[in-house]
Amino acid sequence: MLVSALKEISANEARVALTPQSARRFAALGLKLKVETAAGLAAGFADEDYAAAGVEIAPNAMAAAKEANLVLKVRAPLISEDKLFHYGQTLLADFQNTAVQRRQTIAALGITCFDLTRIPRISRAQSMDVLSSQTNLAGYKAVLEAFNLLPQTAPLLMTAAGTLAPARVLVLGVGVAGLQAIATAKRLGALVYAHDIRPEVKEQIQSLGARFVDAADQNSLAQRLSQTDVLITTALTSGKPAPKLVSATLLQTMPRGSVAVDLAAAAGGNIEGTRAGRLTDINGVRVLGADNLAAAVPKSASLLLADNFYNFLAGQWNAEQREFRFNFDDDLVRQTCLAQNGRLLSREK
Repeated sequence: MLVSALKEISANEARVALTPQSARRFAALGLKLKVETAAGLAAGFADEDYAAAGVEIAPNAMAAAKEANLVLKVRAPLISEDKLFHYGQTLLADFQNTAVQRRQTIAALGITCFDLTRIPRISRAQSMDVLSSQTNLAGYKAVLEAFNLLPQTAPLLMTAAGTLAPARVLVLGVGVAGLQAIATAKRLGALVYAHDIRPEVKEQIQSLGARFVDAADQNSLAQRLSQTDVLITTALTSGKPAPKLVSATLLQTMPRGSVAVDLAAAAGGNIEGTRAGRLTDINGVRVLGADNLAAAVPKSASLLLADNFYNFLAGQWNAEQREFRFNFDDDLVRQTCLAQNGRLLSREK
């Protein structure tokens, strides 16, 4: 049985769905592996690294996908990639931001599609949770991007010339990305404050050395923003546009030169005026509409993503029959399957 991985052609996508490390794990199951040439180059994995792991290097995408039983991709196929697939193949990719109409077109190719961004949030699925692994990195990178734009240092600095106060960071929305943003900002020496509508998160915030603040109403949020140098917003609602947390009017209360990073930009944004993939100036505050920040650290992101894929697939491998036998009685399979043998399933998140 052949598992193949393709080079991503989506704009600003440097990740790869198969790494030399995960390839060795697949090979140990008895699988044959093939990867499109230069598929991992942007993530720091050369063809020679794959060859050393026993992976065949295909000269192009068609050669990689043509005979594959199972294809691994980071992003859902673009229209130009439809010709690569044929009836009976299985595809793992991220379909999170793919329109229903496009999903129908992909399903009509006759392939079975799995989207691990839909994995149920249960303990045995944690090692397969693509959203958690990638948003963790996005939270880390968001803080680095913010301080790269900020015209001041992060930590308290005491010099012969005088003392520089630490930067003040506010994180709104404390899920996986928010917790990592807090931890990263603390490591850089900033003073960190955070708010989440879920009261049970308060303990997690404090355990990372940040202060939980009341920002539930406009007045308290305005007061906090007036003392904030870096704002990180991470609030997302599954299947719905991101909630608007900060209006343009509230943004004006932030000090001039401060920075905001909106991790929900691709879903409409938590900050009014955010544009995905763009840096804009809103009333003197630089606002970065973060789009696919995990791909900005492609080696780390690929290592985690590839392991997510392996952990899911290893549980469906039948060693006796030497093939994948997807158990649709299992929630992990049922919830993540978008299309089966050419039929788009009706479940939507």
